[in-house]
Amino acid sequence: MFKTIINFFCALRTLLIVVPNTFLWASIGCISTFTPWSKAGIEFVGNWWGWINLRWNGVKVVYQGLENIDPQQTYMVIANHKSFLDIYAIFSCRALYCLFVAKRELTKIPIFGTALNRSGSIIIDRGNRRQAIDQLQTQGKVLQKNGISIILFAEGTRSPASVRLGNFKKGGFVLASQLGLPILPLTITNSGHLQPKGKIAIKPGTITLTFSPPIATPASYNKADIEKVMAETRQAIDAHL
Repeated sequence: MFKTIINFFCALRTLLIVVPNTFLWASIGCISTFTPWSKAGIEFVGNWWGWINLRWNGVKVVYQGLENIDPQQTYMVIANHKSFLDIYAIFSCRALYCLFVAKRELTKIPIFGTALNRSGSIIIDRGNRRQAIDQLQTQGKVLQKNGISIILFAEGTRSPASVRLGNFKKGGFVLASQLGLPILPLTITNSGHLQPKGKIAIKPGTITLTFSPPIATPASYNKADIEKVMAETRQAIDAHL
């Protein structure tokens, strides 16, 4: 009974921080997209939105391997995924400006959905594979042209904290090859313990983001080469778990 009450108040505290903070920064982000400083505005909003959501909930982020990031290079960032905290942590990293591939359902959230649409993020309908592929290719070229990296979660969705590393989806690797982008492997540790899948409350603690050296992608699509890159990326991410 006592544990249930504690969990309730922890979840309430998380909601009272994350929800208002999200709508505040989403509103600022929407406004910034109507100005000449749209790109810088979205980056600024993402940084502060992610940082506040984490720090006000007692979560610290440690960044490792930042020397592997070339500020002049655009990447396909491939990461493991255990928690919503992963998104906050990536956005809070000022060494990398990237936008996510997001499911269309998120655009239905008031204000946040508008900001997501106007930010330039790649919005896909997971129930329409052909549309999703076309959108990835079209919007991916736009982000690359604007010097914005793309981030994809390798497993496609959040995995339970008990699962070390789920199966990887091939789409992000194929897109990286088509766009000529190197893969930047990103390992996120401990987020699944601080906010497990299906839970609202965020526990205080530390998340570590480790960037491994970039991995080159083949100049043209070849199944064997793509699978080799996938295996190398998986090994790089797994090495820091």
